[in-house]
Amino acid sequence: MIVTITPQNFRTELIDASMQKPVAVYFYADELPECQAMGAQVEQLIGPNNPAITLARVDVADPTLQSLAVQLGLQALPALVLFRSGQPVDALQGPQEPAAIQAMLANYLPKEEDLLLEEARQQLADAQPQPAYRLLRQARELAPARADIKLALARACLETQRLEETGSLLEEIPMVDQESDYHQLRAQLDLAVQASDSPEIKALEAQLAADPDNVLLREELAVQYSQTGRKQEALDLLFALLSRDLNQGNAKKIYLDILATLSGDPLAAQYRRKLYSLLY
Repeated sequence: MIVTITPQNFRTELIDASMQKPVAVYFYADELPECQAMGAQVEQLIGPNNPAITLARVDVADPTLQSLAVQLGLQALPALVLFRSGQPVDALQGPQEPAAIQAMLANYLPKEEDLLLEEARQQLADAQPQPAYRLLRQARELAPARADIKLALARACLETQRLEETGSLLEEIPMVDQESDYHQLRAQLDLAVQASDSPEIKALEAQLAADPDNVLLREELAVQYSQTGRKQEALDLLFALLSRDLNQGNAKKIYLDILATLSGDPLAAQYRRKLYSLLY
């Protein structure tokens, strides 16, 4: 709902409320036509239930509220004043175009990458790493330098067994951002990598090295690689087979099955293009 500021609720709805999230206060007088037009614009841009900014209104025709406009030094109506942490931090005075209002509000609205990060963190907390991964990929495209997004993405990668990508992301984290979350992920990755290099995989690698043309060994090793998060190595093994013969063994089916597990992963697009280059 849109809050109407009164002398009785001034402290609760403006000062105290702005400690929690920004409050945009619209100062107006009904007898001024320009106030009605801008008021409608402000309501449309902020909305009655904005999770990031609260919209409040002050009717300066009310003598008990005129002192607030005076204290803020307002010299023209309509006016939009942004309060944060109990203090006015930004203002527009006089009639404004929607673009000007939007530009001011943009400084106090969460960025798209912040919303994506928040949603992805909730999904990770709810044990849904795959959808979290897709959101975090989007967030990283919007803000490629942010370490907090990279760390969250690294966690999603680790929980979806994208071990190579996890390692690459952690390598990008600067020293100044290598705090407890980073060290925890690094330790978990080391354990996952050790588990991915099991005695069974080592045995298959040795057998394949001795018999490199054995199709069944190559397929079995690819499956093992995929199941332990070594997706790219698995796809490379299978692509080598497919490059010789598209219909050799079960290589094509296994290849496509692995791609299906990589929803939202750029690796999937890369290796799908490689397969298409053989088909067409």
